[in-house]
Amino acid sequence: MGKALKRVFRLFREKGGLLKALDLWGWYEELDVIRQREVKKYYSLKVVKDLSFPYRAEHFDSGEVKTSYTKRTFIATLAQTALLEGDFEVAEWLYTEALKLEGTPYEAHLILNDLTLLARSLGDRSKMKLYCEEDLRLFPEYREELMKRHGGKLPRINSFELYLHLLEREGRQKDALSLLEFMRKEGIEFPHYEEMRDRLLSL
Repeated sequence: MGKALKRVFRLFREKGGLLKALDLWGWYEELDVIRQREVKKYYSLKVVKDLSFPYRAEHFDSGEVKTSYTKRTFIATLAQTALLEGDFEVAEWLYTEALKLEGTPYEAHLILNDLTLLARSLGDRSKMKLYCEEDLRLFPEYREELMKRHGGKLPRINSFELYLHLLEREGRQKDALSLLEFMRKEGIEFPHYEEMRDRLLSL
């Protein structure tokens, strides 16, 4: 079968699978060929390596599939797979794409926290700050959901803690103290409050 004929068959193939269930065909087809391959690669690795993942290779783009994923969480789970494989460039790209897709502020919070960890691994301080600040900005929108998922209390928040240390390193102790007191007031768990407060006040 010639290449042209194969292209025709691809154009008229039935569009199914998770891409159809999540209405992601338009997003996927707008990607260049290299990015499409990366998406399929990390989907395939997810299928092979994550025993709790309920789908098979063919479910990516064929068959009738039901799913509890949102567009955002599906792409983010592929990003997480790329991150675990050490492919930081693709992981960051997929996480960033996930943030553009529809989803909840809580989902965005989880993605931003992964992005802060990724930026920290790369030692990219400007991106660390960018992702931390975005997560802080979103806090009022995901606060209640976060509490609900942690038994009515607010847990430790990685982006808040990382931002505290970044502010301290930059000599912005007033801003760091303001954030620390905000965390205390909101009831965000942070076991090093006294130690951090004393250190900031001594600067």
